Amino acid sequence: MHRLLRAVVIVGAVALVSGCARHYSGGATYADPYGFFSGIWHGLIFPYSVIANIISWLLALIGVDFLSEVQIIGRPNTGFLFYYLGFLFGLSVYSSVGRQRPRPASGTYEA
Repeated sequence: MHRLLRAVVIVGAVALVSGCARHYSGGATYADPYGFFSGIWHGLIFPYSVIANIISWLLALIGVDFLSEVQIIGRPNTGFLFYYLGFLFGLSVYSSVGRQRPRPASGTYEA
């Protein structure tokens, strides 16, 4: 029972957060492309966007159109110097999460 509840909560959270990953529609113009801060935001929500894309792809196999507008990279964007650099900064948050410095065993001293 706990596993089912946990799975429902995780899928619900992914669907909720992936709604933030909606991008320009097909009729978008290049007058206002995504910039540095949008890149940071898209980098932060990257894992959720990937999960939403996988769910969307799996549901599309059975003909269900759900989360099909979620994209991983925002287009149009300002290119490497701004958007992609912000995207990398946003992704860098996940490289340090959960890392801990190993502690020496008791009785040993570091020089």
